[in-house]
Amino acid sequence: MTLSYAYLCGRDVASDEYQRLKDEGKINSNLKPMPYKEMIAIPVLDGELKLKFDCVERHNPHERLELILDEPPRRWEKLGDMVIFQNGTDTTDWPLEKVAIALGAKRIAIQGEIDSGIRRKSQLELIYGEDGWVVHRENFVEYEFDATAVMFSSGNVTERRRMGELQTEGEIIVDAYCGIGYYTLQFLTRGKAEHVHACEINPDSILALSKGLQRNFVSDKCTIYEGDNRDTMKQLSGIADRVILGLIPSSMKTWGLAINCLKQEGGVIHVHMNVHEDEIEEWAEKTTEWFSTVSGKVATRIHLEDVKQYCPRIRHIVLDLKIS
Repeated sequence: MTLSYAYLCGRDVASDEYQRLKDEGKINSNLKPMPYKEMIAIPVLDGELKLKFDCVERHNPHERLELILDEPPRRWEKLGDMVIFQNGTDTTDWPLEKVAIALGAKRIAIQGEIDSGIRRKSQLELIYGEDGWVVHRENFVEYEFDATAVMFSSGNVTERRRMGELQTEGEIIVDAYCGIGYYTLQFLTRGKAEHVHACEINPDSILALSKGLQRNFVSDKCTIYEGDNRDTMKQLSGIADRVILGLIPSSMKTWGLAINCLKQEGGVIHVHMNVHEDEIEEWAEKTTEWFSTVSGKVATRIHLEDVKQYCPRIRHIVLDLKIS
C-alpha cells in the first residue's frame, strides 16, 4: 500500500466526484479509490488528509502466467483476492503459489456449474487458500461473501451499477430475491434509499448480506426476511415504492405478490427474466399487459435493459414497469 493525499466524499456521489477530479487533473491514477468508514476515499495529488491506498496493477498478468505455465489459460475472474478459473481448467502440476502471486491473489478456485435450485448455491472448488470468504469492491460498494457457498455473477455488474444510479432517495424498497445484497447494498449506499426489506431463503446468503450491511454501515436501514419469499412477501403488503424481482430464469411466481407490496398509489417493479432474443419485445408487451390487468392500474414500460447473454440466443432482460 502507498501513502497518498485523499479526497473524501459520499458513496452516492463517488462516481461523479471521481470523474470531476479526473477532468481537473487531480487524480493519483496509480492508486485505487477505496471505502473509508461511511465514505469513499479517492487518491488525489494534493490535499490535507493522507491515507494508504492499494496500487493499480500495471503488469500484464497473461505475460506473467506465461513465465510459469506452459499453456496458461486466457480467461479468469477475480473476486477480491481470489482468482477463479473456468470450469474444466486442468491445474495438474501447477505451482499454485506462484500462479497466485502472478495474478495478485491469495486464493485460487475452479468454477463449477451454478446450482439450478432455488438457493442458487455456488459449486466453486477452492484449490489454493484456506477459505472462500472474499471482500469484493464494485461501484464503490463492498460485498463480503463465501464464494464457495453463494454465487456472484460478474456479468451483472452493469445492472448493479444501474440500480445504484437510480433516484431512490427516501424510498421503501422490497428486494424479493436479495441474495448477498447485489442490489440492496447499491440502493442503500449509493441510492440513499430509506429502507430495504430483503427477502432470502439461503442462510449462507443471509450471513453474507449481514456482513455486507455492516461493512457498508447501513445495517439499520435493512430488514431481512429469511425463508420462502412466497410467504415472507405477504408480510410486506402496501409498503413499497419499488420492488426488485431479481431471479432468473423467471420470477413469475412472485409477480402477484410484488404488486401487493406496492403502496396504494403504485410504484416501480423491476422484472428479471431469461428471454429468447427473438421474443424480447413480445415478452415485454405481454408482461406489461399482465401487470396492468392483475394490478387493476396502468402499467407503463419505462425501461428495458439487456443485461447479458445467459446462453446461446437467450438474454437476461430486466423490464422496468411503473404501476400507477
